[in-house]
Amino acid sequence: MARSLDLVDTLVASGREDFTFEEARTILGVPSPATAKVLRQLRHQGLVDRLSRSHYAIRPLGLLGTSATADDLPLAVAAAFEGRHHRIAYLSALGELGLLTHPTRTVTVACTQQIRRDHLGKQPLRVVIERPTTIHLGAEAIGRSWRSGVERAVFECALRVDLGGGPEVLASALERGASAIKPHRLAPLVKAFGPRGLAAERRLTSLARALDLPLDLEPIVSPSRPIIRLDPQDEHVEWIDQEMRVAWSTSVDEIRAVVEN
Repeated sequence: MARSLDLVDTLVASGREDFTFEEARTILGVPSPATAKVLRQLRHQGLVDRLSRSHYAIRPLGLLGTSATADDLPLAVAAAFEGRHHRIAYLSALGELGLLTHPTRTVTVACTQQIRRDHLGKQPLRVVIERPTTIHLGAEAIGRSWRSGVERAVFECALRVDLGGGPEVLASALERGASAIKPHRLAPLVKAFGPRGLAAERRLTSLARALDLPLDLEPIVSPSRPIIRLDPQDEHVEWIDQEMRVAWSTSVDEIRAVVEN
């Protein structure tokens, strides 16, 4: 027990929040099996949390026994995706930005390559493959990790409604983040994703205007443009926004009720 606490004390004294197995072995000055035993004891006591293979985090005193993935998602993602271009994205980004009314259990990370794991700590992990040219577009550096900024987060959830929780979640996020969203920051995203980007902008504009949100989005949409769906997964049509050429599967009143409650 004394050896375990000495390890934590040494790391905390040096200002560390996370560490590797090799660093622990060096500090303890014991063989790998003994180091593994100490780390098992610390995990059992809730003093450290395993972020990924050979990578651990020290639990803050007020949060002993909780999951580092839930408490400090960027730290956990940085450990799991170390050396890879990545971004906390979609619903997970909305949650980190405070734009969700209900927390999401699955961690969603965009990355330029797949990794061999389906959980991050105790939470399910979904990896979305993305091009290197767009992986950090509209993203913010958070420690050693990256996260979608507010404009990128709402844009990508309009781009991939299936990964954004559906139109109701997107509408709620737009309402909560409307004052922070800078429309001019959406332009590079729309351009980078081409026709798909314009479709995402049309969905955002249709939602914002129908809900009277103060977002100055003005995509030019020809009346001859094919109609797209607000939710591509739902073929039911309740209402069509003729100006943006967007078909809604639920009424404006139903969306508004979700946003207001």
